[in-house]
Amino acid sequence: MGELKLMKSLGTSKYRKIFTDSIISIVALVIMNLALQFVVYPFWKKIYGTDVYGGIVYVMSFVNIFGVAVGSAVNYARMVESGKRDTKGSDYLTVVVTLGALGTLVTSCAAYFGKADMSVCDSLLAGILCFLTVLRFYGDVEYRLRINYKGYFIYYLLISIGYGLGLLLMIGTGIWPLALIPGEAMGLLYVKIKGNVLSNKLFDTGNFFRENLHTMELLIATNLISNLIFNGDRLLLMNLVGAGAVTTYYIASLVGKTMTLITTPLNSVIIGYLARFKGEFNRKLVGMLFAMTLGAIVIFSLLSVPGSYIIVYFLYRDDLDMVKKYFLIAGAAQVIYFVSNVVTTVLLKLAKADYQLKINVAYGIIFLMLCIPAALLYGIKGFCVAILTVNIFRYLISIFLCFKSVE
Repeated sequence: MGELKLMKSLGTSKYRKIFTDSIISIVALVIMNLALQFVVYPFWKKIYGTDVYGGIVYVMSFVNIFGVAVGSAVNYARMVESGKRDTKGSDYLTVVVTLGALGTLVTSCAAYFGKADMSVCDSLLAGILCFLTVLRFYGDVEYRLRINYKGYFIYYLLISIGYGLGLLLMIGTGIWPLALIPGEAMGLLYVKIKGNVLSNKLFDTGNFFRENLHTMELLIATNLISNLIFNGDRLLLMNLVGAGAVTTYYIASLVGKTMTLITTPLNSVIIGYLARFKGEFNRKLVGMLFAMTLGAIVIFSLLSVPGSYIIVYFLYRDDLDMVKKYFLIAGAAQVIYFVSNVVTTVLLKLAKADYQLKINVAYGIIFLMLCIPAALLYGIKGFCVAILTVNIFRYLISIFLCFKSVE
């Protein structure tokens, strides 16, 4: 009887810790993203106007693509492999730095030679911002490996404070990337001082480098496709419709994106505990996952409409009449996208890593087939319908593969 009480107590303690870790990590990232989405971005819009702002959002899509596709993917790859064996930091940092440098070049070229038509100074600093962002996405693995979510919280709090200092720099100089560079630098400096994941010797690879690289390649390819599509609204609309359309869709989908920010820290907690989970999944557990995620899609999609009216009224009041007709469809598309990310994170535990790649290859093909002609023929309205359809497909195929993996 005493043993049964002890087991129940341990079980309760475990779930309480998972809940606490989730809350801490959610609060950390929400603070940072509130500073980014509700302070920095509106300042850019107010200072630079609709067309220049559309160009900034377009260039930031390259920063975000490389940040998630490289930094976050390598972060996840290390978490996955850490559940099997000790991981050597140099294997991962070498890939992050190498591909981060590539991201710097691509972002600077897109800013200077692309339709954003930015100055040399802005373009070079946008490239530096991309490199720092890649390192920042990877850097929080320092705390996830040790399940140290208090350190995780401080990391993102310092980044948020840095964004505030960066705004002062931007206002004083008129150089938009300076709004974010101090925040990324402060977070990385904290990891450098308190941890070791950014101190590993480059190119000093370990015995399992090939195995580790294989996992990284799969997740980088997967995240690259996924984030090209997630930022496809900016990339396609900028080139097919114009900078004004980029601004319109970004504002219309803002609350949908913001409401689902909790999925990133949730995924961090999920992958951390799944890496150490030794039990077996069954159809009942996957069925619970399906019911919970479907419920989340419906609830958050509906809440995104009144939320959009409130947020846009305060932050982008002049654009409210122009964007309000897209609130539901744009918000739902973003909610479904991020909920799908939770499902594919669980799928990492249930199946081979290449399942995610296969999903996103199919996702990318359908995205191109639907979204390009929709944007060309029907403008932003056609694009909204197309991206919603594509994201529904990604969610359903991810759930199907979860069920298939436990048969």
